[in-house]
Amino acid sequence: MTTKTIFGAIALAVSTLTSAMAADVSMPYKAAAAAPAFSWTGCYVGGNGGGGRGVNEQQPLAGLTFNADHNSGWLAGVQGGCDYQVGSLVVGVEGQFDWADMKDTSATLPAGGAIGFLLTTQLDRVATATGRIGYAFDRVLFYAKGGAAFAHFTHQFTQTDFAGLAIDFKGSRDVAGFVVGAGLEYALLPNLSLKAEYNYFDFGTNGYTLNCSGNPGCAGTPFFPVSVRQNMQTVMLGVNWRFNTLAPLAARY
Repeated sequence: MTTKTIFGAIALAVSTLTSAMAADVSMPYKAAAAAPAFSWTGCYVGGNGGGGRGVNEQQPLAGLTFNADHNSGWLAGVQGGCDYQVGSLVVGVEGQFDWADMKDTSATLPAGGAIGFLLTTQLDRVATATGRIGYAFDRVLFYAKGGAAFAHFTHQFTQTDFAGLAIDFKGSRDVAGFVVGAGLEYALLPNLSLKAEYNYFDFGTNGYTLNCSGNPGCAGTPFFPVSVRQNMQTVMLGVNWRFNTLAPLAARY
């Protein structure tokens, strides 16, 4: 076999092996584009429900010091607001209104006395106007909130011997104060989010008038002014439907 023949055979073998290897190599893989991050920018409406507990400290009256009542119960209502996101920072405003049934009665029996007093406080409704600021981890938002709070309370003062005598005085008052709170919100779907929230309300000390409820026993004292210091705490769950959400630029192309 000549040298020319040997080199020709080697060249043919190398060419065949190279073609076979090239056939086994797959086409380059193009990675899929990353999904755009969720944006909290936009407005929303929703509903909420939960429970609360308040402290109502009746101020001393005619030298008597009364036990505080701790009204508790449920509240439920609606909320709406708008958020704007810059980076991971989310700022927004929110309004909320809740119907409530938070009630309690406390008893005070002066030392050595046969006559005692029952104080009843009930929260009927509460509304808030707040700003909020939060930090977003994609679909998870941690936030704090604060602002003005407004509520309506009814009060009843009953003088009783805990047997047959009961003289009732009743009154109500719209009060204003402040609220601070914190919460966690999770975007379950692009337009649907769930939240859990805690709030502390302080309404300060407010005066109101107690009126005779019609019992003949209070005819000599048809009304008298009193004052009470009030605060409360609530925990609630909520759902928001988000609309006009602005998607990141990457999601538009």
